[in-house]
Amino acid sequence: MNRTIFFQAVACLGLAVALVSCQETDTEAPTVCTQLGAMNSVLADEIEAEAGDHIDLEDVFCDNEALSQVRYDIHNGEGHAHDEGDEGEDEHEHGLVLHSGTGWAVLETFDIDGTEAAVDLHVDVPLTARGVWHLIVDVVDAEGNAATYNTDLHVENSHMPEFTLTSVGGEDPSTWHGEPTWAANSSVVVEGSVTDSDGIASAELELIDEATETVVWSTELAEFDAFSETVVVPENASGEFHFEMKATCNAGVSMETGFHVEVE
Repeated sequence: MNRTIFFQAVACLGLAVALVSCQETDTEAPTVCTQLGAMNSVLADEIEAEAGDHIDLEDVFCDNEALSQVRYDIHNGEGHAHDEGDEGEDEHEHGLVLHSGTGWAVLETFDIDGTEAAVDLHVDVPLTARGVWHLIVDVVDAEGNAATYNTDLHVENSHMPEFTLTSVGGEDPSTWHGEPTWAANSSVVVEGSVTDSDGIASAELELIDEATETVVWSTELAEFDAFSETVVVPENASGEFHFEMKATCNAGVSMETGFHVEVE
């Protein structure tokens, strides 16, 4: 065979093999194929949980070729949101949510295989948790293709005092999107209540400069069922602050919660 023709034939064969190889490469991401309507699935709009109890998060994962891993990330949802699934079309919005137990988090990774795998993650919810946590699930196939899904884990807590705010600076905090902005040298009226089935022994409010961790304003509450306090923002204040609320019930259980404030 003519050498030129031979090398042309080899080149064509190599190109054909490369094209076939490219066509066979798996680029399809895995999915959550749990039946719609499942209560404790990442596909649910929101998952309910009770502090001091446990919850089983159950999902089925699918891939056209082979699964590899699923990763669970549960972390406090205070101050940020995540895109809804892969589409990025929606976010979970909550206005102001008063959290507690902000240090609680769960990180778990499981190896899975086959084209379909059911996973049950058992989660113990601590007595110190209250508020909204983000549940993020990353599923990866054998080729490294990945997909991310998320929902909210809403934790109710009847074991410790609970603050409720009805008005902050004349606004209903349930309508907030992001942190509020207060002006330096201003007065902000905060109204609400703090309750517990055992009764409240003591409660206080503080405004803390996050840069220096200095308490720049504070007060002890005299009324618990309905309080109205005027926060005096220092005239030289600027930057990130935290409005902190602390309470202890008559059974001796203490808690603290609050929200971030930008002072300009």
